[in-house]
Amino acid sequence: MRTQKWIKLAFIAMFVGVVFQNCSKEDELVQEEQITFSVRPDFETIDNRPADVIAKFKVTGNDAVAVKLDENAPKGSKIALVIGISDYSGTSNDLQYCDDDAIDWKARLQAEGYTVTSLLDLNATKANIEAAINTLASQSIAGNEIAFVYSGHGSKGNIVTSDLYYINNSWFKTKFSTAKSTKMMFTFDACQIGAMATALNATGRVIAVASNTTVYSYDGDATMKNGVFTYYQMKGFDSMGYIYAEPDFQYAVDQMKAWAKTKRLRVAPSYVDSYTGNFDL
Repeated sequence: MRTQKWIKLAFIAMFVGVVFQNCSKEDELVQEEQITFSVRPDFETIDNRPADVIAKFKVTGNDAVAVKLDENAPKGSKIALVIGISDYSGTSNDLQYCDDDAIDWKARLQAEGYTVTSLLDLNATKANIEAAINTLASQSIAGNEIAFVYSGHGSKGNIVTSDLYYINNSWFKTKFSTAKSTKMMFTFDACQIGAMATALNATGRVIAVASNTTVYSYDGDATMKNGVFTYYQMKGFDSMGYIYAEPDFQYAVDQMKAWAKTKRLRVAPSYVDSYTGNFDL
C-alpha cells in the first residue's frame, strides 16, 4: 500500500511539473510574440507637457488659409510629398519604422514617375510640413496627379510633427479645398487618423488610413521593417502584382486585419474611393 501511495504521489508531482513547464513555455511564447510588433499610440496619451502648452501646439482649420493654385505650374505632372517620422523630439516619443515607410513610398512613387519631396524624422517640423503642403496643394491644378503619404504619430484626427505640433484634419481639408486635380491619393499610417478620410474626401481622390478615429496602428516586426499597414501596401504592389491603388489598399486592409487577429488586437484600417475608374499610380 505504501509503495502504491508513493507511486501515486510521484505521478502527481510529475504531472504538475509538466503543467508548470507548459505554462512557462506558453509565457515565453507570449513574451516573444509581444516583442514582434509595437503600438503607434494616441500621441496625446504620452504627451506629458502641460495642457495649456499642448493647446498652443494644436493647428486647426482656423489656422489654415486656402492655397492659391499655381496656374503656371507644369501641367501633366505627377507630384508627391512623403513624410515619415520615427525620430521625434524626445526619445520617449520615438517610433520605429515610420521613416522606412516614407522611404519605401518614395521609391514606389518615383518608379511610377512622380517627382517626390520627402521629409524625414527631425526634418519634418511644423514649418517644413506646412511649407511642403502649401507647395503640393498649389500644384494640384487640373491635369496634375498628386500623392501625399504620412507615417508617424497620430491623435484624434491629427498628424504630429517632429517638433510635437498637432496638425488637424480640418487644416488639411482647407489646404486642399481649392485643388482642381481630378487624380489625388492620400495615405496615412498612424493611430486615430480616420478623420482624414472624411475631411479630404472629394471627387477624384483615394484616401487610405491605417486606423479609424479611436484605435491604433502598429509597427511591424523586424522582418516587415514597416508599419503593418504600409508593409501590406508595399507587398501588394511588389509581390501581389497590383497596379491599381484600390485592390492594393483593399489587400492591405484585409491583411492588416488578419495580422491583428493573430495578435488579438483590434484594428480598423480602411480606404475611401471617390475616383472614377481604376486609380493607377
